[in-house]
Amino acid sequence: MFKIKGNYPYPVLLEDNIDYKNSTIKARYLYQGLKNEHNIKIECVVDNMEIKKLIEDRKACYAVQIESPNAMYRNMFEFYNGDDINITLGNDEVIDYIDIGIAILVKEDIENFESEDFVDAYKDIKMKINKNEILGVCQNVRKIIVLDEEVLKEVHSIFNLQKDSKIDHTTYDPNYDRILIRVPEEIGNYYLTSKGNKEKITVLNSILFMPVLTSVINDMNDAEEEFSNRLWFKTLNNKINEIIKEKQMTREEIFENPYETAQILLKNITVESINEFKKLLDNQEGDDE
Repeated sequence: MFKIKGNYPYPVLLEDNIDYKNSTIKARYLYQGLKNEHNIKIECVVDNMEIKKLIEDRKACYAVQIESPNAMYRNMFEFYNGDDINITLGNDEVIDYIDIGIAILVKEDIENFESEDFVDAYKDIKMKINKNEILGVCQNVRKIIVLDEEVLKEVHSIFNLQKDSKIDHTTYDPNYDRILIRVPEEIGNYYLTSKGNKEKITVLNSILFMPVLTSVINDMNDAEEEFSNRLWFKTLNNKINEIIKEKQMTREEIFENPYETAQILLKNITVESINEFKKLLDNQEGDDE
C-alpha cells in the first residue's frame, strides 16, 4: 500500500498540514456489497491549485490501490476525476477484507514544481518530481467484508489461498467458511503476480484447486455433520444438486467418482488449463524465434 510516512525528499500533500500551510487531501470511501460483486466509490478532494492543475493536464492522476490478501488480490486503478472513482470487484477477488489506499501519482517527469502554499522550509524552492513518485497520499483504510449469502455463485470462490513462509509444500484446511489452501511463500507471490494472466492463472488454479476439491468431495458424505454450516459445504451441496437435476444423475453416482464431479464443478478446468498451457508454450516459442 502507499506509504504515509515515507522519507520523501520533497513536500507531500497529506490529510494534515505538514509540508503545506493550508492545502490537504481528503477521501471518502463508500462500499456496497452485492450478491455477486463489491462496489467501491471514492470521492477524493484535493484543495491545492498546483496539484489540481497537474491532474487536469494529465501529468498526475488519482491512483487507487486495492488489496485483499486472503484472496491473493492486488491491483491499482488510475483516475483523473476525483469526484467519480468507481471500482467493481468480483467475489473471487475479495475474501474477508479489503485494504484501500489513494494517492496522487506523477505520470511524467515534472520540472520546477513549486507551490505558493509550501511551508517556509520549502518556500521559493523549485523541485523536479520524477514519474511514478507520490505527490499526495491519504491514510489507508480497511473494509471488513461480512458474508450474508447462503451459497457462493462460483465454486472456485470457495477457496482462500494463503502464503506461508514456514512450509515447503501445499496443504488445506476445511475448518473455515472458505477452504484454506496454504502454499509456500514463493508460490503465493507467483500466484499473486499471475492474476492478470489468463493462461497462467488457469493452470495454477487447476493445479491447486482440483486435488483439494476432489479430496473434499470424497469426504463430504462422512463430514456432513461437521461441516454442514460452512459456506463452502453449502455451496458445493447446492451445486451438486444442480448437477443431479441437470444431468439426471443420482447422488450415489456423483460421489462414486469425486474427480469427475470436481471437473464438472470447476467447468472442465484440467482440459482448459492444458489448452492455456499450450498457448503459453506457443507464445514462448514465438518469442524465442
